[in-house]
Amino acid sequence: DKGTLLLMMPSITDVNGAGGVAARWNEYTRELTNEGWTVELWTVDAEDPDRAIPRYHLPNFPSTLTDSPGVGFCHKIWRRLNRRDPVVSCVVMTDLFSNVPIAMMCAGTGTPLVYSIHTDIAQLDGINMAPWSAAILQSTTSALAHATVTTSPSFKRLLESRGIRRIKDHYRPLPVSGVVAAADALSDAEVAAVRNELTAGHPTRPVMTYVGRWSAEKRMHLLKQCRPRGATLAFVGDGPMRDAVMDWHDPPRCVVLPGMRPRTELAGVYRATDWVCSASAFETFGNVPYEAAHCGTPALLQDAQGFKDQIDASESRGALLEFDAEDGEHQCAAAMDRTSLLVNAPHVVRSEARRMANRGTCIHAVVSEVVTKWSAGPVRKRRRIYLACAIWSSLVLASILQVMSFFMRLGVAIGVDFTTGMKNQRMSKRRWALRKTPTSTVELARMRSLVHADVSTAKGDDRGFDEEESGRRSPDENVAPNGFAGGGKQRNRKFRKGSPPKVTFAPNTPEPTPMWSRSSLDGPRHRAPVRPMFPVRVFLAGF
Repeated sequence: DKGTLLLMMPSITDVNGAGGVAARWNEYTRELTNEGWTVELWTVDAEDPDRAIPRYHLPNFPSTLTDSPGVGFCHKIWRRLNRRDPVVSCVVMTDLFSNVPIAMMCAGTGTPLVYSIHTDIAQLDGINMAPWSAAILQSTTSALAHATVTTSPSFKRLLESRGIRRIKDHYRPLPVSGVVAAADALSDAEVAAVRNELTAGHPTRPVMTYVGRWSAEKRMHLLKQCRPRGATLAFVGDGPMRDAVMDWHDPPRCVVLPGMRPRTELAGVYRATDWVCSASAFETFGNVPYEAAHCGTPALLQDAQGFKDQIDASESRGALLEFDAEDGEHQCAAAMDRTSLLVNAPHVVRSEARRMANRGTCIHAVVSEVVTKWSAGPVRKRRRIYLACAIWSSLVLASILQVMSFFMRLGVAIGVDFTTGMKNQRMSKRRWALRKTPTSTVELARMRSLVHADVSTAKGDDRGFDEEESGRRSPDENVAPNGFAGGGKQRNRKFRKGSPPKVTFAPNTPEPTPMWSRSSLDGPRHRAPVRPMFPVRVFLAGF
């Protein structure tokens, strides 16, 4: 036994409101345990009250696991750090609202601290109105820590540009052996079934899939705006923007599949899709494209920190582009065309992903170095002045959070949206007043089908739902990207016989064979806006 480590983070559960940070800390916990450390977990979602970090419910993101600073929590941590059975050899924590108080108490008890920065909190909804506050909190915590580590070289440079200069190194990517094993174990029929789900029964259409948390900083609306004609855009995940994203469901153009899935289940999504995609400029590394690459799937990513470390100029794992540019749709279509060969060459993508697997340091190496230096140093002393400073800082932070919460809730009440998250919450409550939010794509499609059937009956229209739905778009919406002609095989996948028939995009008009020539990229684009379909709007249309 090398000693006892106190690990403090929102969660290590794979599927929850903590995002990719939870999956990363789950792997770190396993790594430290395998290296001989005794790990004492303190999380926001802990069932043991003695090791539970108090939770704060953000008004703009109520389901997100965030901590609440307070005097009681400071007292509990102070008592634990001074307890000698067993002695805490080191504290390891990630981004929390209580970072500064915890760092001060570590300094007051002489306990070494490793600070892992995994989130660009300056871009979080609400905090982005005052990004300097994030820099102050992170730089103060880093100054008190014995070692500060982050997730990628590009994010390390970004933090240093904000004045957080005591960053030791960056971690190597997460182990993906479990995801790869799950992907390899899938049969062709299972992959084909997932692809049918992603494309709403249109497996020959090229498909790009966003996997992850549905929140404002992910900029998912840019993906919808930049979807090339003839391609399917699928959203897999869940989050505070659930209601807004559910309204984008417009198969087979846009397919919404709500519900967070464990990493091993995502292996099927990675294998079944042609590209994973993300327009986020918020990532510190990007676990999804890294995992997908080990399953042989390329990525279309925003040219931003984190993603820059995964895709280079050779584009052997996908392409970087600017989804927020005026020509974002053209860039996306061109990137799909350039990387279309990778869709049928998963071995190339896997090989490139394996090359970067060992870049960076391991968490056990960082902790071992810090503990070794601390053991050789002077005996730790208890200094209560740090406890007083920790209590004072926690009270200040708690007061700021309460003031923010008050104004956010007031904004919702009077109809003023201070943040994107508050807008989503207000719109969500309005929709819940109209109807129950569907919890699955099947339920959503069924409800819309029933509404369409009622409207068609009232008008005396005997056309089916598929024909009625298909009449909302012009036939050229069905033209597919270059190299994706219909067929029985695509990439390393096989499609099941007897797949659901494809719907037509114009009444009584056969769907054209998906063909996308390069010349089509050079012409002007006229895409009808994708409008969400509300049952009330459909009902009123019948009068």
